[in-house]
Amino acid sequence: MKKLVTLLSAAVIAAASIPFLGGAETVADDNGTVKIMCIGDSITDGYVPDYTGSYRKFLYHGLKEKGYNIDMVGSKDGGYTPTYTDSATGKSFEFDNENTGYSGYSVKAYPGRNGILETLQQTKCLQDKKPDIVTLQIGTNNIIDNHDMNESRNELGELIEYILANIPENSTLFVTGIPELDPNRAGVYDWFSNYRHSADWQTQYDDATAEANIHKAVAEYNTVVETTVKQMQASHKNVRPAYVQTAITDVKSQLFDGVHPNNVGYAAMGAYWTDLLAAYLGGGAQSGTTAATTTTATTTTTTTTISTATTTEIYQPPKCRVSDLVLLGRFLLGEEVSHFDDETRKKYDMCDDGRLDMFDLVLMRRYLCDAGSQPVWD
Repeated sequence: MKKLVTLLSAAVIAAASIPFLGGAETVADDNGTVKIMCIGDSITDGYVPDYTGSYRKFLYHGLKEKGYNIDMVGSKDGGYTPTYTDSATGKSFEFDNENTGYSGYSVKAYPGRNGILETLQQTKCLQDKKPDIVTLQIGTNNIIDNHDMNESRNELGELIEYILANIPENSTLFVTGIPELDPNRAGVYDWFSNYRHSADWQTQYDDATAEANIHKAVAEYNTVVETTVKQMQASHKNVRPAYVQTAITDVKSQLFDGVHPNNVGYAAMGAYWTDLLAAYLGGGAQSGTTAATTTTATTTTTTTTISTATTTEIYQPPKCRVSDLVLLGRFLLGEEVSHFDDETRKKYDMCDDGRLDMFDLVLMRRYLCDAGSQPVWD
């Protein structure tokens, strides 16, 4: 029965044109290996030794736990596999640390910053590694510098075009926004000096005003990312939006310095990427497992994202049926759906974030696939 549920729910999601699902039949090579390249700045790099492997280690381990054969690739191809040990539980796992993450880099070079675009061009890592999946998260340094938003938009478009032109035809690029920032912490306070005065230096802004303007800039940039990707989808079938910034729900507990995640934040990001890419690759969690059962960085925090701890302990979605999956898919397609009242909306809000979107559909599918003997049929 579970196989039939999986096939039907996958068909519903494909019909709903959810941008990151389906079409992954030819991703793996002849050995069943999926090559993933994570591109970005210090948040992808890891920034300090305490956070080596960033979210990438949790992504790698999460997909391995789901049964995928993963090869992380990148311009930094050290060929070694560090071990991550959870400081609270003592549980450990090895991970593939190859990546294309560079601390301090912007989308494209400008005075005072090196650019990811130029790095890709110089290293030719896309052409050499031929990744099946590329994840791109870049732009935090553009925001820190208060770089002109229109220039950032154009530079991001140029970067995405370059990546798409230099990955295999059947590969896919996922482009995500950037996490929220906490700019008034002592360690990063001076980084945001461009927000603490007017352009002509005649007006000094207090911390609250500066922080509000920074949050506004992050939101605007993330909108730029989303609209740029959606515009490019008209002519490029292999670019898709992602929203890993939604994994950072508490900047106080998930960022160690106000800009960079700690392992709690990275675990949440890794769980997001794990579920997103597993959905794209066509699999859900295998029976009795979750994306990252043993990868959690154990610090108490409340989050509305998919937990990195065991699902039965943290995330307990309401019982639903295949008909609910169909109905939610139709609703997300913009159809006029009857009896879609407040109670139904609350039931279908699988992420418990007060809104209905593609992520609720993915979680509903995962719930149905793992329902076992639960009565999921009408």
